[in-house]
Amino acid sequence: MVHWRLTLRNLERDDCQCVAELARNTGVFRPVELAVLAEVIEEYLRAPGGEGYYATVAELKLTADQADSSEYQEVFEDAQKSLEPVRELTTHQVSWFRPGVAGFVIFGPTPLTVHTWDIYWIAVSRDVQRHGIGSRLLESAEARIRAQRGKLVRVETSSLPTYEATRRFYEKHGYQRAGVIPDFYADGDDLVIYYKRLPRLSR
Repeated sequence: MVHWRLTLRNLERDDCQCVAELARNTGVFRPVELAVLAEVIEEYLRAPGGEGYYATVAELKLTADQADSSEYQEVFEDAQKSLEPVRELTTHQVSWFRPGVAGFVIFGPTPLTVHTWDIYWIAVSRDVQRHGIGSRLLESAEARIRAQRGKLVRVETSSLPTYEATRRFYEKHGYQRAGVIPDFYADGDDLVIYYKRLPRLSR
């Protein structure tokens, strides 16, 4: 039987093109933002897990447990050879997913603070949004921040309607709106600041 497996791992250099395409295809980020993303990734790759940036990708893979059916095996093999959309055949519902990098999150300690961190980027491929991948990425980032003795997480986003789903996403995960700076990015495009206090690690 063919099914999907989601793996969270550190971003690697071979992921750069996929991450750039994923971010561009969301239709949310402006060209200047995509250029900054490329610079941030390059800085991360120079010192992964250093004091600057941390980057995690969510990767979707097809696996076969019991490929008794030639139909299942054919779909599985075709999917592994290419990154074309393939059908999920393990349930009665048909979903069109794309094997490969399905999302990413980039975060790091906030300069000049003792225990505050920033979530700089988080994005999920449009093909697989609303399947919990963004939540897994955010929870993974928060876990790593807690492991580094981080206590506060800050997120900055836009007030534009295209970011409404983003704002709802953070609010759903316990982030509180700390404030708004009007016309920060451009006229009519405010900066919205969220924060979350992480629970202490149990001893």
